[in-house]
Amino acid sequence: MTDDSIIAVAHHCPYMLEIDLHNCRQVTNISITSLISRGRQLRELRVGHCNLLTDAAFLDLPKNPAFESLRILDLTACHQLHDEAVERIIETSPRLRNLVLAKCKEITDRSVLAITKLGKNLHYIHLGHCAQITDAAVVQLVKMCNRIRYIDLACCHRLTDASVKQLATLPKLRRIGLVKCQSITDRSIMALAKANPEHRQKVPGLSLLERVHLSYCINLTLPVSAIHRFDTDITDTCKGYPCIAQPMPETDPSQPDWSSGFLPTRRPHQLLQGSTAR
Repeated sequence: MTDDSIIAVAHHCPYMLEIDLHNCRQVTNISITSLISRGRQLRELRVGHCNLLTDAAFLDLPKNPAFESLRILDLTACHQLHDEAVERIIETSPRLRNLVLAKCKEITDRSVLAITKLGKNLHYIHLGHCAQITDAAVVQLVKMCNRIRYIDLACCHRLTDASVKQLATLPKLRRIGLVKCQSITDRSIMALAKANPEHRQKVPGLSLLERVHLSYCINLTLPVSAIHRFDTDITDTCKGYPCIAQPMPETDPSQPDWSSGFLPTRRPHQLLQGSTAR
């Protein structure tokens, strides 16, 4: 797959709704700029592991009008992207619902602060391996985007209990990935397990939380019995500490593969390719 074929699609298929270019390693900036600029109906764009993409793919987008249809953007392992590109993405696509920036290792708190402008539109955010992100940015993200349902912060080693305590207040939070966030402690788990009666809506006094991924969180020590007291189903095992109960059967194809550290991007029963834990 090369630029010529992608540009042809952009020019001749103006009603394209979805396109997946995952691992198309010959695709460059000009293809992506053309797809977005001409695809006014485009709802989903997946360009994970397109290693040649740089900030220019997004900085060269026309300023007006905004691309209101784009809801899902996957930029997994686009290593050459920086904060400037993320800011431009948010500026031109203000109604993004799912944003995947896993392994975009150059981005910082500046990108997260830009993402906060999505406000209530943001439901899913993947920032795994974005190791420069700090508590300050995550706290602000929670305050501005309080409809987040899925968040992955795997390997964001600078994050502490302060981030998780704030994330625990999200009223619609269902799944959270914290693989190798080695600074978090039992305080984070207690915050996630405790109900927040002011925000939880499904059952009064109970959390909506479904899954937490905590592999290699080596400072966790709580036994299963302590978690059970809060009636929260959090499932996994943490570096030898049996602090999570009732794992999903491995043979159940309808559930995400939590051993990979990934959360669903398209629908709750579907997975994004790859692994944040590696």
